[in-house]
Amino acid sequence: MGLFSVFLFLTVHQIPLVVVPAGTLVGARLETRVETATSSAGDAIVAVVAEPVRTAGRIVIPDGSRLNGRIETLQSASRTSEGRVRLVFREIEFPDGRIVSTWITNAFTASAPNRKLRYALYMGIGAAAGGLVGGRAARTTGILGGSLIGFVIAGNTGNGNLPDLVLKPGEMLRLQFGEDLRME
Repeated sequence: MGLFSVFLFLTVHQIPLVVVPAGTLVGARLETRVETATSSAGDAIVAVVAEPVRTAGRIVIPDGSRLNGRIETLQSASRTSEGRVRLVFREIEFPDGRIVSTWITNAFTASAPNRKLRYALYMGIGAAAGGLVGGRAARTTGILGGSLIGFVIAGNTGNGNLPDLVLKPGEMLRLQFGEDLRME
């Protein structure tokens, strides 16, 4: 029995524990389309690790590993905010078939629209129209008034909603470990 205990002790202690610390970044390509206008919280998502994750100079998660998860939170675009989504991947499926539980996440927000051109165009047209209407006597007042009217019109045109977020299959994501991953 004593010899067996020594053998078991040596065998157990030769398998090093590998820890991927919380905060470690993971580059992955999304395989599932996510759109704040049509997706729902809880929808299943898949991404594939595009860059191997290394710890202590050793590859811990090889590229090609699948990340399986879900949409945790989702907010469609509205008049006051852009579309937002938080993705959570709860398991890593290694190329050899092993599956490990994890917590990898990140949040994404649609880019705010660039409205500068619309404002410049409407204000310029308003200023020109105001200058013509004002004539010689009130040209400066007409230009200022027309610019102001152009500004108001530019702010009230469009569909009223800020943009929805669309994450397309093949898009590269920067994800982050939310907790330490301990593996043998």
